[in-house]
Parts: sequence; structure tokens; C-alpha cells
Amino acid sequence: MERIRTHRTFSPLAGFRSWSLVAVLLGAVAWAPASGCKDDEETTAEDGEGSSGGEDTGGEGMSDLERPPGSREPDEDGGDGWDGDEGSGSDSGDEGGSDGGGSSDGGDSAGGDSAGGDSAGGDSADGGEEAGNMWGETRAEQCRAPERRQMSSAARRAFEDGVREANRGNTARAQQAFQRAISEDRNAFKAAYNLGVLADRAGNTNRAMEYYRQALRIQSDYERAADGMVTIFLRRGSVPDALAFIEPLARSHRTNLHLQAIYAEVLVHAERYDQAWDAARVALRCDERFVPALTAIVKAARAQGRTELAESVLDQALEVDERDAELHFIKGMMLRDEPGRFRDALGEFRRAVELRGDYAEARVQLGVMLLAGGNYTEALQHFQTAARLAPTLVAVHLNLGDAYRATKQWEKAKASFEKALSMESELPQAHFNLGLMYQSAGEDFPGLDALQALERAKQEFTRYRDQMGPRLPRDDPSTGYLEDLDRQIERTRRRMEREARRREMEADRGAREEGSE
Repeated sequence: MERIRTHRTFSPLAGFRSWSLVAVLLGAVAWAPASGCKDDEETTAEDGEGSSGGEDTGGEGMSDLERPPGSREPDEDGGDGWDGDEGSGSDSGDEGGSDGGGSSDGGDSAGGDSAGGDSAGGDSADGGEEAGNMWGETRAEQCRAPERRQMSSAARRAFEDGVREANRGNTARAQQAFQRAISEDRNAFKAAYNLGVLADRAGNTNRAMEYYRQALRIQSDYERAADGMVTIFLRRGSVPDALAFIEPLARSHRTNLHLQAIYAEVLVHAERYDQAWDAARVALRCDERFVPALTAIVKAARAQGRTELAESVLDQALEVDERDAELHFIKGMMLRDEPGRFRDALGEFRRAVELRGDYAEARVQLGVMLLAGGNYTEALQHFQTAARLAPTLVAVHLNLGDAYRATKQWEKAKASFEKALSMESELPQAHFNLGLMYQSAGEDFPGLDALQALERAKQEFTRYRDQMGPRLPRDDPSTGYLEDLDRQIERTRRRMEREARRREMEADRGAREEGSE
């Protein structure tokens, strides 16, 4: 369904405190007219956030195909997640940042602004109309990204069919339509990307990466495909691979602000914080309200232990775009660690999920909070949805198993924990949770008697401790569980032996009585 997106406007006075902070973050050089995004001597083009892979605005009004499942940051549509060229314009912060009028989906030029950030970005919003001057390019000219490739009308129709089928849950038909779009026009890079998302949601990450690479071969600066690649690398724990992939893209496409933001986030994961700050500044020099870059700064500041700065920049970013799901997710994570802020954190996670229903990480954290609060049924629903969205995310299956355990669905709990272990064999928490499951289920676990269940629990807690090794805290709860299990096993064994002897005695008595007759 088509919906109209409008840019927000901001009062200079209302934003004075916040934008003064941005000026401090950027430094005086950021405001010099000659400091453009193309100046290679300035800072490395590093920036990363977890932007939605970039928002591609400008289009036919189709709902945008969201960023890859389990992605770190919200997609501009905040809902179904299909890259389908949602209405032109887009919010100034759209889930991944100031949506910078990302180029349209292969068909519309979106006014020539690629997803690299609002035409001129930030304070030069109408920079496309600025006249050149004797001193060189204006900031708008320096920051403007090239137009995107357009799809043919036949490819466009097939592409839109694919988006509709995907939103209806008809995966096979959606795949056929996207393949048809590519057959009609080899420039249909968004169709290739959407095929990647479908593969990713099906748990086939290798196939997803093939499609993301195909999209990038067509449109080398397509930020959504780049973010899809980075998301998979980070999900696998392959930070060096993520960095090796995104760094040349960011350096080659300095005017694509989303690529700079993605680069910055990867640098945070690589613990190269100074470079991450530099990368974020590259984007902020073009658009000081660019939310993905601000988000990257929040992540870098948090990683460096600069909590107050992280909170200040986060509040500022929320002023720019209150509807950015990842900002609410990050705020929830920060509040979660503060004493007495449970309800506030829960509210932020709920807001993140409301804004973007397929935000897997937000659903997981919301489920964890609900589980801790005793709301097992709702927690289970969120984990089940997250498992459909991000089937290759280990944390999803680990928490889903815990929710099944809490609702006494023992076999499903066991299957979820074993699924997590099949994805990551050295996963102590899975063994810990299996121990809790067997201990809680006891003789109610199908196929086991009470003693067998307790012995299984002891085995799992022991495996947990073995895998933890020197990381095991002195006050780890497994110590108490094992001591309690030893007592339970001994009591259960004695009870079962007494019951066995009683049955034997009753059988003997019955036999004697039968013989006397």
C-alpha cells in the first residue's frame, strides 16, 4: 500500500544545544566550506552503524523490502522489510538514518540522490541549487551521490509483483517474480537484493551472499546489499571479513553516507574506535543530522565506556528521528543495565518492534525482558517470530528454547537448544539451559524417568562448566545446581529402589497366595 513520506523540519533554536554537540563532535574543520566528502586527506571513509543498509526512497509507493533478517539496524519501512521503493522523500531519519533519498529502486532516480544522504545532506539540503563558486565545489556538490540505474518498465512490473507476493508470504512466487525482473533487465539490482533477503530468511546465508554480491555487481554502491553482507559476516563472528569487504566500498564511494556509516560500525566491532569516529565524521560533514552516523558514534562511545556522551548523542539522534527503531533498541539496551529501569527498557524494546516488526534482535531482547517478568506466552510469541526472521541467529534459538522450557514444552525446548548447538558447538549457555530443562521436567520429560532426567541435567551442567573453563565465575549458579542435583539423584535412587523392592515383595506375595490356592 502506498503511503506518503514527508521530511521533518527543525527549528534552529530548538536544536541549538544538540547541534552544538555535533559541532564539537565534528570539530571546526567540519564546517569549513572547502572540507568536502571527497577530500581524501581528511579522514578515512570509515563509518558504520548498522544502518538499514540504506534507505532507497523514491519509487512507486511499494513497501520497502527490508534489510536482511536479524540486521543490526532498522529498515526504513519499519514493517515488512521489502525493498520496494516506498514513497518518495522519506523521513529525515528513516530507520537507517536520514534516508537521504536513497536512489529509487532501479526505476526512479529519486531526484538524483543516491542513498548516500539527502542530496546535499544536512545543512545544505537544497544544495543541488547552489551555484558554483570560484573557490571550488560547494558542500552540496561534494556530497552529492550519482544517480542509480533504472529498471525497464517490464522489469519494474515483475519487481512489483515480487514485492506483493513477498508481503503476502508467497515466497516461491516472489522468487519467480524477482527472477523474471532480472531476466527482463540486468540492471534490476533491487530484485537481486530481494532474492538475497528471501534466501537469508530461509537460513541459506551462502545463497543470500551470492545474491547480495550480484546486486553489488550491478550497482556497486548499493548500501542495502552491502549491509546484508556485513550483517552475515558479523553474525558469523567474522569481523575481519566484514572489514575487508566494507572498507574498499566505503573508500570508493565516499559520497554514499550509508556505506560510511556501515563502515564505522564494523570498525567499532573491530575495536578501532578512533577510525570509527573518523568514518562517522565523513558522513556528518555532509549531513549533520544523518542518523546512521550518529548511531555509529553512540556505539563507539558505549564501547569506549563514554556513557554520558553516548546518551547525549542518542537523545540528539532521537530528536532527528523518533521513529528510528534501532535508536530505541540501543536505548533499551542502555536502560536495561540501569537499576530500576526495567519498565523503561521494556518500553523501548516494544517501541523498536512496533516501528519495525522484523527487527529480530529487538524481538529477542523484548522476549528476554518478558521472560524475566514472567510473561512467558508473549515472550514465546516474539521468539517464534524472531526465529522465522533470523533462522541463523544463535541467540534466537537459545532464547526460544528457554521460552519453551518456561511453558513446559519440553521436547520443543530440547530441539531449540540442540539447534543452537548445531550452529555453535561451543555454546556453554545451551548446556546450562538444557540442564535447567531436564531438572525442571523430571519424569515429565517424554521417554525419561525421574532419575534419568536428573542424571541428564547433571551431565549438561557439567558440560557447561567444562566449556566455560577459566571463565566460570566463583559464584556461578551451576555449583549450587550440581550440589542440589547430587542430593536429588541420591534421594530419587533410594526412592526408586524402595519402590522396586516393594513391587517385588508384592509380586512374591501374590505368587504365594496364588500357589496356596
